[in-house]
Amino acid sequence: MSKLSYKKKAVTPPATLKLREKVFFIGFALLFFGLPAFFLHRRSIHDQTASISKTVQKWKHIYHIDDEKAELIQQIEIDFHGNGSPFSIKPSRTRDEKHRHHEEISRLMSPEDGVHFMKAMEKSEGKH
Repeated sequence: MSKLSYKKKAVTPPATLKLREKVFFIGFALLFFGLPAFFLHRRSIHDQTASISKTVQKWKHIYHIDDEKAELIQQIEIDFHGNGSPFSIKPSRTRDEKHRHHEEISRLMSPEDGVHFMKAMEKSEGKH
């Protein structure tokens, strides 16, 4: 028997998925991961907006803010703190940036309430 003569094994082609099966698996993966991510995203944004709204409503009574200015303050808060999405990066703010943020809000209040607001923010170290 010669060394060159050997039986070739039948090579089977690799298993491939049909287009319909690929679409099914991709669709399943999107539903499995995409749907929870979407609901988490929407819920987080809703919670952040509700939290900011609650804070502004509290300030509205304490610092005598009218509805128009309350809406402006709420927008300033959302711009500064973000919309709450878990897929966005929350920037870390310096003490100076926080102070300027509070000054921007205090300028929308009466001078007396603005001073009172700034003192409250300094006392709480900028947490509101």
